Amino acid sequence: MKDLVSAVPSLLNDLYEHATAPDEWPRFLEKFARLFRTDTATIRLTDLNDPVVYQSFTTGFHQSINQFYETGAVERDPFRETLATSPLGKAVVSTAIISDRDFERSDHYQRIFRPNGNFYALGTQFERQNGQGMHIGVHRARRKGTFTREEQSALELFSPHLRRACGLARLMSDLNQAVNDARHALNNLPFGVWQTDGRLRVQWMNTAAEEALAAHTYGLGLAGNRLNVFDGKHANALRTIAARLIENRSVTETLKLDRTGACLVLTQSRRSNHGFQIGRSLNPGILCFLLDPARPSQLNERHLAAIYSLTPAEYRLANLLVRGLDVGEASALLQISPHTGRTQLKSMMRKAGVNRQAALQRKLLLCADTLKNNHG
Repeated sequence: MKDLVSAVPSLLNDLYEHATAPDEWPRFLEKFARLFRTDTATIRLTDLNDPVVYQSFTTGFHQSINQFYETGAVERDPFRETLATSPLGKAVVSTAIISDRDFERSDHYQRIFRPNGNFYALGTQFERQNGQGMHIGVHRARRKGTFTREEQSALELFSPHLRRACGLARLMSDLNQAVNDARHALNNLPFGVWQTDGRLRVQWMNTAAEEALAAHTYGLGLAGNRLNVFDGKHANALRTIAARLIENRSVTETLKLDRTGACLVLTQSRRSNHGFQIGRSLNPGILCFLLDPARPSQLNERHLAAIYSLTPAEYRLANLLVRGLDVGEASALLQISPHTGRTQLKSMMRKAGVNRQAALQRKLLLCADTLKNNHG
């Protein structure tokens, strides 16, 4: 028991270190199995009432046997009901559920345990929520003997920690989903938005910003990973604005980029925090919006032809689409059939590498010098 208990803390550290990475659970199970002198272990998410396995992580199990168990054999598992009805966190040994003689004759032993070289099992259900339960189990050969009371106690030490680890995993999963939803929403915006740190190093950006900065739209781009304005006067102004925001001398600043009315709006994304904190400090950041409220209706035909090989007919259609007209309205104004308009639209999207009209409009408006300027 002394050796078993002394090994628990380091394994708990491993559990929490990898709790938020589902791919790491099998590695934890390998160490967990060795702690109990066996080669196989499982963590399963099952239905509390019906013989359904929603998810499982295993180590030491033959894949085909595990798949057989999940798709049907779980219904004949003699341990399933006891685990689901025992007090949460209580360790249950197989010999307390079924005798060795009866188990040896059971279909579960012959189809699941025996092919993996196992006979005895020890498990506990450590989480129940929304009609589902999670349990962990270890299994070993008959020659190694049944699991002892000391081993049951050791397993019970893990139960609350496994519950917290699953809570962390759910929290991280929810956070990742929220981030993905936010990224999707940002990518649907028709204007560029990105965040920098106090030294104007870009930390993230939406798709429109990527296109605009890569194409140097309105004289903006990246030098390394740092936001850069190629006009020297604007570059100095940008550095001054950034300093004002980081030093909390201003909350929002605007930098006019050209005579079309395009501008860069910069605002504080978070304020510096000098209070007590653990881990990396959150440095103040700057949220940037690239806006063109004027949105000139005339696109630069020469540049569109050079970049996307648009034909004159496609250019005329593009010029109307960026005004907000749909392809039917634009076709009517151009006195072409709707079929011809749709064919030209598909051709433009193929040339621009997009599959939606909204994405094409964004590329037309936020791409290298596609907007006609006063310099021709």
